[in-house]
Amino acid sequence: MFLRIGELARRTGLTVRALRHYDDIALLVPSKRSSSGYRLYGRKDVARLYRIQALRRLDLSLTDIQGLLDNAAGGVSEIVARQVAQLDREILQASALRTHLLTVQDQLQASEEPGIDDWLLALESMVAGSKYFSEDEQRRLKTQRDGFTDAVAPERAELSAWLQRLVAAGVSPEDPEAQALAQRWIERLLEEAGGDEGLLMKLYTMHWNEPSLHALTGVDRAGIRYISHAMAFARLQLYAPYCSSGDMATLRQHYVAQTDAWPPLIAEVRQQMLASAPTDGAAMRALALRWQALSLAKAGGDAALHAKLQRAFHHDAALRAGSGIDETLAAYVGQAIAHLDSASTS
Repeated sequence: MFLRIGELARRTGLTVRALRHYDDIALLVPSKRSSSGYRLYGRKDVARLYRIQALRRLDLSLTDIQGLLDNAAGGVSEIVARQVAQLDREILQASALRTHLLTVQDQLQASEEPGIDDWLLALESMVAGSKYFSEDEQRRLKTQRDGFTDAVAPERAELSAWLQRLVAAGVSPEDPEAQALAQRWIERLLEEAGGDEGLLMKLYTMHWNEPSLHALTGVDRAGIRYISHAMAFARLQLYAPYCSSGDMATLRQHYVAQTDAWPPLIAEVRQQMLASAPTDGAAMRALALRWQALSLAKAGGDAALHAKLQRAFHHDAALRAGSGIDETLAAYVGQAIAHLDSASTS
């Protein structure tokens, strides 16, 4: 039995355009064509399409899926097992969210307004899940929050009001008051992340990407950028003991300008590290080149100053705190850069 493309699209919920694209990239090539040139899909084609759609649910790219299907020894049973595991994770996450929402519902029925932390936890569970955090990371965040005192919510509200007041007044992120706010803000996030720089960057990414969190917290991308830049100015002062006055003048001109480019790059490098990607592989070579370029740019292209900054960052834990870069990540990207340097001199 063979199905024409329109019938296969109708029965699978895919579009004809998608199936044609799969054919164009040789991901799903129909077994036969009719005398009129119509694509005809057989049993093996449908089985392969199941594999494709199952792997798509695991957020794999079409290129990765093609590699797995063409080269992997495992068949449908392995893919089904992975899909079942993914569904099990989603069920656990949905169950945890249901339990929390029941608590919020009880508060509302008792005419008690849930606190901002209750709403944040519910909202983050809905928008985040496996999108930003693993199950273990979600448990760790919840444990940290459960251990917070009642003073946390008022402090968060105080920091948000402080931020809005500074932004409304047009206070520069370079102002000492803005730097003080940023340092308290990052300290609070680090406490929430249990001191884990990787979790800190995931929290940053989630709050940057999710408009629903902007609406609830009153802190949008402009506010997040303001805090990031103020923190960069605060961190800049920590370099003073390691630099000359001329160096500091160069840094004041170039250092903060690179701030917005760092979080996504750090996140990409950490993703490669957690996937155990080789430091001399193509993906890390590309990231290491970007890392080198940004590092040099913040030093105004001055190689000697760049080297000073690298040494200071390596030796001074205060410079790393809240940066999203812990010692493990720094060592990993350092190895990738060393491979670049070795290749350029060979």
